[in-house]
Amino acid sequence: MNIAIAGAGIAGGYLAGLLEQRGISPDVYDGRGHASRCTCRSCGWGAPTGIGPYLADVGLDLDDYLIEPMSPMDFDGLVATTPLCTVHKPRLLQDLTKSVRLKRQDLVPEKAEDYDIVVDATGINRALLPPCRSDLTLPTLQHRVIVESRGSERLGAGVYGNRIPGLGYLWIFPLGHDHYHIGIGGIGLLRHDSLLERFYRDASGQFSFTRQCCCHGLVRVASPYYSTPFSVRKTRSDGSPQVIIGVGESIGTVSPFTGEGIVYSLECARLLADSWPDPEDYTGSVLARFAWMKKERETLDYLLSPEGKSGPRLRDRWRFFCNARRSGIGLPMLEAFKRMGSLSQWVEGPDV
Repeated sequence: MNIAIAGAGIAGGYLAGLLEQRGISPDVYDGRGHASRCTCRSCGWGAPTGIGPYLADVGLDLDDYLIEPMSPMDFDGLVATTPLCTVHKPRLLQDLTKSVRLKRQDLVPEKAEDYDIVVDATGINRALLPPCRSDLTLPTLQHRVIVESRGSERLGAGVYGNRIPGLGYLWIFPLGHDHYHIGIGGIGLLRHDSLLERFYRDASGQFSFTRQCCCHGLVRVASPYYSTPFSVRKTRSDGSPQVIIGVGESIGTVSPFTGEGIVYSLECARLLADSWPDPEDYTGSVLARFAWMKKERETLDYLLSPEGKSGPRLRDRWRFFCNARRSGIGLPMLEAFKRMGSLSQWVEGPDV
């Protein structure tokens, strides 16, 4: 059986390693045409330390990629302990594929005909699967900057929804040696550049910012439930069957509230490896494991609707709080629940 994986990002690279351990040797294709300096698409390089066991499964050690812990961390003025950290994503991607057959080119349809099973790990592009049944994407802009303090205070890690109008947030992730990823993501935002510049101006009394590079991106926040189908069966030109299966962000395994996808892409790849090569079993496992993402997506749909203009409902605030707890973020419960939902400024509105 001939197997190809299209895309050598987190999900594709990790899946290749897991399959190799099971005696399955896929061909991995990745043209990786990202124009950013780090060759990665827009991403803060943030992840929970819980990715450690996943990496250990393919012989990698989280400590080899750890840049800086992000605890404590500021969430709109609430300081919390977190298991979050920044990791050297380019190095991690390189090491995930160092022992697999990696082809530095995109898997074109003509070449895909050679394979019995093709895995679509192309992320936001979803290049080989049909369109999601109800897609939703989060546009982002990120700068890599050098930050110098004008005093003794160091710029800390943080996520701020109250700085962004509508449904969005700003993140500050430290990369060591006074380098940071500072970015903005927001649904419906038209002024990413001006919003980042406003942040720099507001903080200019305490810090100076020297921009090194910038990149735009999109993050799929549709949830797996709304990103079906996960697989399709096709008949090749010679009459033989072929299965295309999606993994990771291509099938929406990204938290709709936070845009975090690294750990969920790893988990999704493991689910696929464990059910290999049964698309139906895999689909059921993904929908069951990430059912909470469907609820988060429904909250976003509500807040984007005319009814949602009056603010998050009680259930929506609870979902925001559950997201924090699921991520291991130690927010003080009463104050957090009162403010939860401040990823949008509608939080000050009344419940409906």
